[in-house]
Parts: sequence; C-alpha cells; structure tokens
Amino acid sequence: MAGADEMVIAGSRPQHRNPIDALHSRTSTVLLIDCLVVFLIFSSFSYVIAIIPTLICCLIWFNYKRKAEWAYWFAPLLLSAISLFFLLLLLLNLYLVFADNSGSWFMIIIMAWASFSTIRFIRIHFHPVYKLGYSGQYVQSSDANLEPGEMLATCPTCLAVLAINPLMLSIEDKCPHCESSLVMTSGEEE
Repeated sequence: MAGADEMVIAGSRPQHRNPIDALHSRTSTVLLIDCLVVFLIFSSFSYVIAIIPTLICCLIWFNYKRKAEWAYWFAPLLLSAISLFFLLLLLLNLYLVFADNSGSWFMIIIMAWASFSTIRFIRIHFHPVYKLGYSGQYVQSSDANLEPGEMLATCPTCLAVLAINPLMLSIEDKCPHCESSLVMTSGEEE
C-alpha cells in the first residue's frame, strides 16, 4: 500500500512532490514574505530596532522550512501577528476613506486580500494531515481496507484523506467532508 509520500490530490495530475510538501513550500514562502513585512514595519522606526525582530522571524522561517519540530507553532504565531497588522491597516484605511477621503480603496482591497490569505495559511496548521506531513509521519494505511483499483488521495480543498478509484472519478464527485469538487478543471490547476 502506498504511503502519504506517494499520495496525490484527487483529480489532479501526479507530480513529483506530495501535496503536503507543496503546501509546506507555499507556507514557507509566505512566511519569508512576512519576515520582509516585519523588517519594513520596524525599519520605519529605526534600522537598528528592525534587526532583532527580523532576525527572530528569519530564524523561525529557516527552521520552519527545515521542518524543525519547535518551529511548527511559531510559524502560525508569526502569521497571526502579521495578519493582525494587515487587519489594523485595513481598518485604518476604511476609517480614513469615510472620515476625510484620504484613505485608499486600493489599499483596502490589498489589506483585505493579505489578511484573508494569511489566515488561510494559519488554518492549515490545525489540520491533522498537515501535522503528520510536517513531522515526517505518514497516514497509516494498515487499517484501510481498499478495494481493488482504489488508492488514497487528498481532497484538493480540505486535504481530507479519501479512498478513491481514479478510473471512476468524475467531475460530479464531491468530498464528503467539505462538499467541494474532487476533480479540478483545467483552469483551477496550478
């Protein structure tokens, strides 16, 4: 039986990496960008003041990218702090737009998108499959009774582990957990 390192997202083209590693790579990239945001926030006061928080953020990013056990919960904490900063900028711009029209609708849209996107990356840390993939453990398949032709796959939306028969998968098939489509159309694939 295949382990989680051979798992593919249901309905997608097989890739060389498993979906957990791809998600971890994207999260690491967002964390690196957030380190830059921390530097920009603190450097507006002083470059000397910006060094310590930026070094701490880069240390968290480096160890998170290497999948150090201690860095697993520090990454969402850092993402939460940055998301809170984005939300504060969003509220400030909303106030300025309605108070004296000196705010920017463009900044409101960007801050809303940045907050929403960052919160999505925080949420994945609470998913048990992502925790297993980060720690290097694999989904135990010894108790999974798969029929001939079935394989383990993850939902592209919620990453729930499902037993599917790829030859019988259709565009109408939905995930039993989140009700989203299991087969991505060609425009949805990355």
